[in-house]
Amino acid sequence: MPTSTFEKLPAEKQARINAALLTEFSAYSLAEAQVARIVADAEISRGSFYKYFNDISDAYRHEFQQVMSELHAPFKRGASTVDVSEMVRMVAQFVTESTHSEYRSFMRLYYQRNQYLLPTDISPRTPTEREWASSVLIHQSIKEILLNPERQADYLARLERTLTQLFS
Repeated sequence: MPTSTFEKLPAEKQARINAALLTEFSAYSLAEAQVARIVADAEISRGSFYKYFNDISDAYRHEFQQVMSELHAPFKRGASTVDVSEMVRMVAQFVTESTHSEYRSFMRLYYQRNQYLLPTDISPRTPTEREWASSVLIHQSIKEILLNPERQADYLARLERTLTQLFS
């Protein structure tokens, strides 16, 4: 994750660096990404990059967290009851919006190449069995839709059937 030096930067400079990271990691897998392109795009020195991040993997983890935070924002409402149709509708809306989002290429590369290159962060809270199962089902469905958009209707129908079984 970024150093405290990065956190102290003016918001405009942080935004410029984040934009450069998003550009790089949307066009290249983590294995192909280059600090040289990032620093040129962000208009910072190579030394500054290493003052802000330990390495390119650290920069990727930071950008991944930024993207995930932005993408999960619509799902952060606390519902006390489970409405499967609403969950599926939100997944469909998420996929539709992400198709036209600046994060589309980033997420596609994540699912195609990057997801297994970094250790998985464990949530500080242990989810219930149903929370865990629904999260796995939803994320797998999103992955399948992003990689095979022509089958979106099939994946959403399967998700709805499975969630209905899980929560009945």
